[in-house]
Amino acid sequence: MKKRKSTRETKNMIQTALWLPHEMHQQLKTAGGKRGLGEEIRRRLEKALEAVETPVEEVTDETLNQIKDIFRDLSGEDPWHANRFVFEVLKWAIITLISFHQPSGEGKPETKARLQALYGQEKPEAIGRVMAHVAMKVYARERWGRAFLEGPKG
Repeated sequence: MKKRKSTRETKNMIQTALWLPHEMHQQLKTAGGKRGLGEEIRRRLEKALEAVETPVEEVTDETLNQIKDIFRDLSGEDPWHANRFVFEVLKWAIITLISFHQPSGEGKPETKARLQALYGQEKPEAIGRVMAHVAMKVYARERWGRAFLEGPKG
């Protein structure tokens, strides 16, 4: 007897069976919300694969992990973006971490030229601000897109 295909689109998709611990299943189901468990698993797997495909340089990876640890240590009643004191603690912790790795030399001149050509700025502060604003817009667009796909809450 031939297996019947699902009525859902199956082009470029393969159905698999996966055993999960009960707690993990519940977390994924809750996180998936209206999108569903399968979509949440796919989303997380895609992110994990992207991280593997684009390896982060060792010092950067270590510094990002240290920053994540600090975020976890600071998570309490008030999130960092709601409490001025916690914000300042976090800001200075991050500045201290990255300052520890401040280079003594200029590095490759083509790196500076590429950044200035891309962002049309002379000063590192201005380029950094532009990059931060671009990153915030990209994440806002992704969040807006997800909210649009999920539909109204409640």
